[in-house]
Amino acid sequence: MTTAVIGAGNVGARLARGKIVVDASNPLAAGGKGGFRRTLPEGEASGRLVAALVPQGAYFGKAFGTLGAESLSADANREPERAVLFCATDDVAAESTIESLISATGFTPLKAGGVVVSGRIEVGGDLHQFGGLNGRVVGLAQAKEALVAAS
Repeated sequence: MTTAVIGAGNVGARLARGKIVVDASNPLAAGGKGGFRRTLPEGEASGRLVAALVPQGAYFGKAFGTLGAESLSADANREPERAVLFCATDDVAAESTIESLISATGFTPLKAGGVVVSGRIEVGGDLHQFGGLNGRVVGLAQAKEALVAAS
């Protein structure tokens, strides 16, 4: 739906009005030998680029892209402490819904900030499993420390 709404001009804008668009993307492409490469220049975040494409009247947030697929499966509803999924948004309406969705999927939500800091939760960012978290899946205390450490 997001792609259809973003690329559908006036029709997309009408469909998107009042809706929440959640971007879970990471700026990656196949890099050869089974690896990946970043597709955007250093310092540029896909969250900011996608947010700029969202029609006026829609709400935008970035979430669900801070852990690899294996961790999303294996660490949902982890005990004794749930793992954290970071999110970024400037919209109060999106924040509440995204946090509810993250909780419903078995994780603890933690807002990293607004869309301007969305690069922090993308691959290579300091709050991403395959970035500054060095492969770790963290709980709330560790996530809060990481959030403050690089601010």
